[in-house]
Amino acid sequence: MKNISRYLVPFIAALAPVCLLAQPINKSTPDKMLKSAQEAESSNNPYAALELYEDAYDATKDKSLSAKIAKLNYDVRDYAAAERGFSKLVLRDRKGEYTELLYWYAMSLKANGKHQEAIDIFNQYVASGTDDKFKEASKREIAGSELARKAKTPDNLIITNGGKKLNSPQTEGSPFYSGGELYFAGITDKKIVVLDGKEGDWFSKIQTTTKSANATEYGAPVALGQNINREGYHQGNVSLTPDGKTMYFTRVELENMAIKTSKIYVAGKGSDGWGAASEASGVNGEYIAQHPCEGELFGEKVLFFVANIPGGKGGTDLYYAPKKGDGMFGIPVNLESLNTPENEVTPFYRDGKLYFSSNGFPSFGGLDVFEAQWNGSAWSTPKNLGAGINTSLDDQYYTQLPDGMSGFFVSNRPGPNNLKSKTCCDDIYAWEIERVKVQLVANTFRRKRKNEDKNQPLPECTVQVFDVSDKNPANVDEKTNPAANNFDFTLAPGKSYMVIATHEGYVPDTVKFTTVGIKKSTKVEKDLTLRLAKKPEVFDTIRINEAIRLNSIYYDFDDDKILSASEPDLQFLTDLMKKYPDMKVELSSHTDAQGKDEYNEKLSQRRANSAAKWIVERGIAADRIVPVGYGEKQILNRCANGVECPDDEHRFNRRTEFKIISGPTSILIERVEKREATKPSGQKPGGKQSVRPVFFYQN
Repeated sequence: MKNISRYLVPFIAALAPVCLLAQPINKSTPDKMLKSAQEAESSNNPYAALELYEDAYDATKDKSLSAKIAKLNYDVRDYAAAERGFSKLVLRDRKGEYTELLYWYAMSLKANGKHQEAIDIFNQYVASGTDDKFKEASKREIAGSELARKAKTPDNLIITNGGKKLNSPQTEGSPFYSGGELYFAGITDKKIVVLDGKEGDWFSKIQTTTKSANATEYGAPVALGQNINREGYHQGNVSLTPDGKTMYFTRVELENMAIKTSKIYVAGKGSDGWGAASEASGVNGEYIAQHPCEGELFGEKVLFFVANIPGGKGGTDLYYAPKKGDGMFGIPVNLESLNTPENEVTPFYRDGKLYFSSNGFPSFGGLDVFEAQWNGSAWSTPKNLGAGINTSLDDQYYTQLPDGMSGFFVSNRPGPNNLKSKTCCDDIYAWEIERVKVQLVANTFRRKRKNEDKNQPLPECTVQVFDVSDKNPANVDEKTNPAANNFDFTLAPGKSYMVIATHEGYVPDTVKFTTVGIKKSTKVEKDLTLRLAKKPEVFDTIRINEAIRLNSIYYDFDDDKILSASEPDLQFLTDLMKKYPDMKVELSSHTDAQGKDEYNEKLSQRRANSAAKWIVERGIAADRIVPVGYGEKQILNRCANGVECPDDEHRFNRRTEFKIISGPTSILIERVEKREATKPSGQKPGGKQSVRPVFFYQN
């Protein structure tokens, strides 16, 4: 039979706080108390032994019992109590009586996360200790503490305790997610088990639980039936094949609190649930076999597992055995490059990588999770998974979901409820690499005007986002918001982006930014400010002998005096003639057909003369202007003599025009902003006029 060890048997019962108090203890004499303590210790019941040694110490104050108590506190993973106990001995040791305890004091400090203090004490042991094995272990522990001091938990790693329904005050282990169910092993009793003949069913069972889509914690676990959980045995170390149809687990038989047998079993799942489990052939023997997990090597399926087969490297080693059929395996092969003289446990295989826990490599403390990559012929050097997954305590049973971004593990880091110390018992934890999302909010504004103190929201824009990480930018998304000026986009980390906002009549605005280096989901706001675009230049062509109407030339009734409202159009013609000094124009005036023909002709001539005079007075030679009054000779619509027409139609014939009669054969005039002409006294508006013409030669 094999003694129970916290590393050797990580099935659940072996780690649970179990008190063995078969008979009431007579504490009348220190000798009897000490004898009872020694019996409990030899019976692999450290909790009972610890209580009895403490009683004996209270009665005798024997310092040798203090050392025993401190070491038992370390064994039951009450590291705070262990540190206190060892420190009282080694820090006051003037005679060198407790030099060998320096190692365990340093281990307690390390378990409590006090790495620099632990390094100092380990160095003291290396210098003055006598046990070569512990000296080598001290060097390894120093290396692990140096790693831990520099390690930083990734910002995007989320660790969550499984909750009080999943995690009891006892210890839980081997979480394995499959088909929407979380399988694990644990003792259903929530209290400390006292083996006094009345303990009842205290055996570890494989259980399942689920979590609904909106739930934050898993529901109450349910133990599997007797096909899996055999009465009188501890079941643990559960794992499933990727298709969820085959289960592997360990079944352990105890005798006098020592392991009598520990074997690997396999069961299949049918339409009625899990069938009867049978012993896996080829991997069990006269040794402890545990932690089965199916994987692949050399292109074929294998079973990874842990055993203390004679001839191994020491402690428990990792093995694999080729799969020969359902529940049948070949000769176990030691994974020598991954094993150490200490303990390797809880293997898990996924996509060419083997994850396992070990205390034989430099670790942050206790068992750390490591990763090794298979290249087709050999394994890489095991790599520590780092802070977050690993702590200064025991971290094991690491698994991954198929997405590779989440999974589970087991740790005795302080949890929400424990039976004894804060670090006595293992809980199931979920881990997740946060799916980093960058939420971009693009806000569109128009540039402020002179009478405004800030830029104004500009709705009805179109915003495009481009991935410009490489030479070929890709349009990631495009949105239009007719009602508001904000646009939401979800982007990926590690990219470079360009955002473009457009709006008809405005100059587009562009911003660039990068999500490289962003490790946590975050919100980014970018403002884009658009300014009014200049209207495109549009030109009108004026050709020789083509009449051009001046729409805003007005006169009072029966008068030829130039009104101020007429001056902009006359100034337009004046500027045009100055621009083209060889140009000669005819300036004509027209009336409607109302009134006598002779009178209308004379009135139009006077008005043409008046307009020509206005231009000549502003520096244009008189011989360049030919004023002509056409009267009603050139009616443009149906409103001739004798035809009844509304005034709007008559007004269409009342006009002043000019046309080039010599000089350039054609010119281009930029069409610029128009405005409604001012209505002079007694007249109606004459349409729109040019405000600021720009001239270009064309022949």
